[in-house]
Amino acid sequence: MLYMVEIRMEWLSISGLLIALLPTVCSDLLQSNNMLFQLNWPGNLPVNPSSDNSVVMRTADNERYECILPQDRLQHDSDVVNYPGPSPKSIIEAVFKKKICTVRIETYWSYELCHGRHIRQYHEEKLTGKETKLQEFSLGTSVEYPTGEQYKLQEMDTITVSEGQDIRDLKAPTTLLEGKEVPFFELIMTDGSTCDLKSGEPRKTHVLYICEETGRNEIYSLKETSSCEYEAIVLSPVLCTHPIIQVNTPVSNINCYALDGAPRIPVSYDKLIANPQKKQYSAGTKTKPPKTPTKGQTSSSSTTKGAAPPPKPSIPSLDTEQLVKDFLSGDHCLHGGQGWWKYEFCYGKFAQQYHQDKNGRTEVVLGTWNKEEHIEWWTRNSKNVGSRSVTHFYAHGDICDITGKPREVQVRLKCSENMQPHAVSIYLIEPSTCEYILGVESPIICELLETADEHGLLHPKIQE
Repeated sequence: MLYMVEIRMEWLSISGLLIALLPTVCSDLLQSNNMLFQLNWPGNLPVNPSSDNSVVMRTADNERYECILPQDRLQHDSDVVNYPGPSPKSIIEAVFKKKICTVRIETYWSYELCHGRHIRQYHEEKLTGKETKLQEFSLGTSVEYPTGEQYKLQEMDTITVSEGQDIRDLKAPTTLLEGKEVPFFELIMTDGSTCDLKSGEPRKTHVLYICEETGRNEIYSLKETSSCEYEAIVLSPVLCTHPIIQVNTPVSNINCYALDGAPRIPVSYDKLIANPQKKQYSAGTKTKPPKTPTKGQTSSSSTTKGAAPPPKPSIPSLDTEQLVKDFLSGDHCLHGGQGWWKYEFCYGKFAQQYHQDKNGRTEVVLGTWNKEEHIEWWTRNSKNVGSRSVTHFYAHGDICDITGKPREVQVRLKCSENMQPHAVSIYLIEPSTCEYILGVESPIICELLETADEHGLLHPKIQE
């Protein structure tokens, strides 16, 4: 079995196995970044080793091995000194000609990217019968390319470097993806739907194409980075042919040969491969194995076989009672949301979205509470309280630049038992311009739904 290691230090430790990589022998090797090496154990040392670049190492079990370092990685590869083309831009524009579209489906919104043509978000809702209601926003319909020194490589068809250099030393812009810095090719989709929060400016999306060998030009993620400005990450296999966009690092072999009767594979290394999970909980580490009982076992807090599980307390704790009381009085406001906008909901007071940064706080009031207006709205829309949720109406928010009318929001309070007792989840959707639905899900809402009156209003639960 082969073992992949990433060498970044002078010493490499593998479960008690120490390999001394002498700086006098492999200083160039150690100065390289993100180089992957594959450890092999061929057996006895050949009569005529194929390389003079070797080190002798001794394991914790006093086993001796001679490891041959890869000469080809100590020198720059000649096949990547020059690159004849095509440019990353030409590679991506070839994808445009194929008229490929990809769709990403999320909880409420779906996203469609037709490469080089448009990107949009939409929601389809099936109404009574066969009728379908479509809500959509364009996030960009025209292609532009970013300018600046860091983007020059995107349009270079031929790349030539000086003697002794490597094309891989040229740096394309990078982004953090799953904890790793990866290079990307960027374009900007402009001329999307107008944004009322930016005085009617069109929406736009920065599309980052990432090399992924198994990708299918699909949307990996899409988020709003600022008001009506988005970032989409696309996984594309076509860019993997370009050396400055490649993500995968070439792998080089390190062959270690047994000396003085040592076993072909070190004992400690063999055990590590045979039982890889032991590495996580080996002696001397601070990590502890989980205490979750395995199948057929019970934890120390479990009941005896055949006994009924302990009942859930029917009366909430004093902390929970006070929390519910503060929530219904509007003194305990709920916060949530991810990305540029966060959301704040104060029951019986207001709902708003806000953005906080070093320059201050930007707030947009979505709606304020008026009991009589809610009752009128409730009656007009024939709303009835459900077993799991209830909807309240908040009007008279900030004036919408597009409609010229105040914003308004329907707040849907939903019972969610599969969360921590005081946890809350908040999301916002905009079915129509400046008319919103704010979803609030939390366990504290579950018992409150039992107190809802004929207008869906919640009341404190009186304990007997």
